[in-house]
Amino acid sequence: MRRRSPIPLVFVGIGVIIMMMIFLFISVGERYSNNPEQVIEDFYDFEKEGDFGSSWELFHSEMKKKFSKSTYIQTKNHVFMEHMDVDSFEVEVEEISDQKEFKFSKDGPTFKNVKKGDVLMTYDSQFGKLTINQTCYAVEEEGEWKIIWDYNF
Repeated sequence: MRRRSPIPLVFVGIGVIIMMMIFLFISVGERYSNNPEQVIEDFYDFEKEGDFGSSWELFHSEMKKKFSKSTYIQTKNHVFMEHMDVDSFEVEVEEISDQKEFKFSKDGPTFKNVKKGDVLMTYDSQFGKLTINQTCYAVEEEGEWKIIWDYNF
């Protein structure tokens, strides 16, 4: 009786592993691609999931100056989850548009090549159904798109 060589089986196994790695790389790359629309979507997906630490990581450094990570997480949990008695909420990111420039605050920097998105967040809270409309911006920082809010008032 002839023994079959295990070499074809090894090649098939290696091929399957390579295909799985390619699929994983493509699917993860699409989820975390560095384009402004995806960063805005990712930010509010994290917010919706209550993962405020991950959403904070997507902030521009100007935003991180306004909120330390622990303060942001505690405040979001305290105000929305505890005071408003919210378990979850719906998020709708409306059309994202180009904006030539955006001034962060009266004293803050002005950014060029900005993406602007209006976001509707609807909460079922102890105060009834509430909808908050927040305008957010995506700006580039060190080659990555980051989230920033308007403090120019």
